[in-house]
Parts: sequence; C-alpha cells; structure tokens
Amino acid sequence: MNHYKLAVIIGRHQIPHAGHELLKRKALEIADQVVVILGSSFQARSPKNPFNWQERKEMILSTLTEDEKQRVECCPIRDYYNDQKWNAEVKRIVSEYSSDDVVLVGHKKVGDKDTYYLDSFDGWGYVGIESTYKINASQMRALYFEAENIDTSLSSVNDLILPPVKQFLKAWSSRPEYTELVKEHAKIKQQKALWKGSPYDVIFSTADAVVKMDSHVLLGKRKYHPGRGLWAIPGGFVEQHESVLHTALRELKEETEISLTHKRLLNDFKSVKVFDHPNRSCRGRFITHAHFFDLTVEVFPDIKAADDLQEVVWVAIDKLNSMEEQLFEDHFHILKQFLAV
Repeated sequence: MNHYKLAVIIGRHQIPHAGHELLKRKALEIADQVVVILGSSFQARSPKNPFNWQERKEMILSTLTEDEKQRVECCPIRDYYNDQKWNAEVKRIVSEYSSDDVVLVGHKKVGDKDTYYLDSFDGWGYVGIESTYKINASQMRALYFEAENIDTSLSSVNDLILPPVKQFLKAWSSRPEYTELVKEHAKIKQQKALWKGSPYDVIFSTADAVVKMDSHVLLGKRKYHPGRGLWAIPGGFVEQHESVLHTALRELKEETEISLTHKRLLNDFKSVKVFDHPNRSCRGRFITHAHFFDLTVEVFPDIKAADDLQEVVWVAIDKLNSMEEQLFEDHFHILKQFLAV
C-alpha cells in the first residue's frame, strides 16, 4: 500500500466508536500525519449532536499514545447545508496541512446515503475500510440517553466503545448538559412516536419570520423541549387553512406580540427562502419557508414573549456570531442567508 503525506478522516464522531478507531488506525499506518474533520461543529447541543468539537477531540485523542497524538489534528467544520460550500471548506482546511499527496480514509456502508461525500474529493487518493462491526450511532446515543444505569448501558456496548471513551461518557453523564439532553431526547422520541406506523414518510411544513430593524434582528428564547433555552427565529407549523406567509405572520404575532399590524409588516416584507435540507432538524423531516421583513418604522415596535417563548429580544446583528452555539437547529444558517453575518 502507498504511503502518503496526509490522511483525512471525515465524520461527526458522535459518539467515537470502534468503527472510527479502524479508520484512525489505518490512517496512522499509511500516512505521516492525520487530519480528522469533525462535522456538525459550532451547533447548540442536541441528542443528535450532544458533544462540542473540543469534547469529541478529547475522546478521539484519548485512545492514542503520546507519539500518535503528535501526528493527529482534529479540525471542526460547521454544517453549511450546501454540498459545494462544505466540500470547499473541507479542502481549505486540509490545504493548511498539505496541498498534495492526500488520501481520504473512509467506510462506505451499503445503502447508506450519508457517505456519498466520500466520492466528492477529486485529486485525493481513497482507501476504503471494511468493517465487521454493526454500529448504528443513533441507537448508541439513544442507549446513552435512555440509560437507567449508565454503567450497565455502557457495558452493553463494550465491544464498540474503547475504555477511555467509555470513561469520558460516564463522567459526562454527571453534567447538567446530560440531564437536559435526556429530557430533550425523551421529548423528541415521544413526538416521533405519534407518527409511527404512518403509511407515508411524514414531512412537516413550517414558516418563520426573520424580522430586522436597523442593525438588530428579533429572536425568541424557547420555553419548552425540544430546544428549551435556545434562541430561535419566531415561527411554527403551517395550519390547514393558511398559506406559509400567513403562518409566518400569525406565529410572529402569537409568539412576540409585536405591535405592528399584518398590513404594516407586509409593507416591509422583502423575500422568502426555502430551507429543506433533510438533516436540518432532529425532530424529523422539516421544510420551512423563512420570510424576511426589513422594518422601516421610526422606532422599535413593542414586543412581549408569549405562546411557547420565554423571552423575546432585539439582538444586535454583530452579536450573532458569538451566539452560534446558542441558536436552535439551523437558525444561525437561516440568519446568515438574510443578514450580514
């Protein structure tokens, strides 16, 4: 087998498991240096993405010797919900370590639609790894968040999780973030159970209102799970009798009690964009229409938290970058599409 200057591994590593370890071992074997690209970084914690990229890096490095750690770099990448932008950013990150002699190490699961990206890096070598492990990361996280006894649950996957990672997971389960995610996981599971047995795939339609006023945008803090305590764009489910624009206006009024009439809001309505990436929500398949209103009124309209929000505020747009990990689901991405973020 050829030896390379740089090997690249791409994945979310939520939770790092034996399959990831196979990739890491092969990468260390065939290359001088290894770069692990950690996907879905800079997001609010959720049952699907419970660990930030620094925690995932800690788990990944915990299974290496001191010499191996010197050869491995873990680099975060956010979700762009756009394959071309994401691919370009991966290449940019990798170019900081090597511009040539790069190999991608991966595992293509039969019938797995999530590993198509492995074929999108022209100019790189590719080494595929075969694995006998039957690993479902979603089931592994469910086991973690549904554990009545954390030691018993982790012992049931002893052959899939290395001891240092197991130790990390046990220690992390004593943190308040774990307690919140247990509740979050239970709520999402309960909601999904309502649609179990449907003869068709369930697709939800929602509408949001991005409301800008001068250099500020209107955001609300969610009161309930899922996403309790996270900042979000006002919005909600489309009802049978209404258009998506009507939904956006109705939800805006219900959640923020903004002191503007529908007619006045429509006067400042600028555009609408569809956000339909299949992985944009932990709750299932959600397609939303985000409506952009750029207010031209002379003073900030009155607002008051209502419905399922615990707080509403006008947030300075230049503060949004520092709030990325406090925003619900893909709402940072939505705001980026309309505002100079």
